[in-house]
Amino acid sequence: MKRDRALLDKHGYTVEGHDLIAEEDIPRIVELYELLYIHKYSEHNPRFTGAYIRLALEKRTLHLYGLRKNGRLDAVLGFYSREGAMTAPLFGYDTSLPQSLGLYRMLSAVLVDLAASRGQLLHESSGVGQFKRNRGAVAAAELSAVYDKGTALLNRCSWSFLGLLLRRVGMPLIQKLKL
Repeated sequence: MKRDRALLDKHGYTVEGHDLIAEEDIPRIVELYELLYIHKYSEHNPRFTGAYIRLALEKRTLHLYGLRKNGRLDAVLGFYSREGAMTAPLFGYDTSLPQSLGLYRMLSAVLVDLAASRGQLLHESSGVGQFKRNRGAVAAAELSAVYDKGTALLNRCSWSFLGLLLRRVGMPLIQKLKL
């Protein structure tokens, strides 16, 4: 974490909080998120529109933070808190910049520091597991529930089969591979 934080100074980035994120930053925020989560990872990830980001800024449904250098926003995160825990559904950075710059590392360090300063548990969700474990994160299974009462028998059987498959094959495989 110390090395990740040191990258901010090394590369001349400033951390800008919610109050310094401006209306003109909204298209860039959408772009940074899409570069990472839509173009790099999956077209099936949620899409955040400019209207959503604008509303999140106005209503503070997400607390937005960015990494800025020479006036240009190169990375952004948005988090919310509930009952002593925070999670960041909005994360993005300029993937055209060299990976050696460490934008993901810097952004992650900012997020961890924000959680610590607020005295909150940080839920970082799945993905890049080894990166997170190297920085002290502890893995925990994420669960989903499906209420299928009142649906067709075939529908209930499909969900039951999927649940059995995940418990018997999926979870043991995830634990073995430490994903």
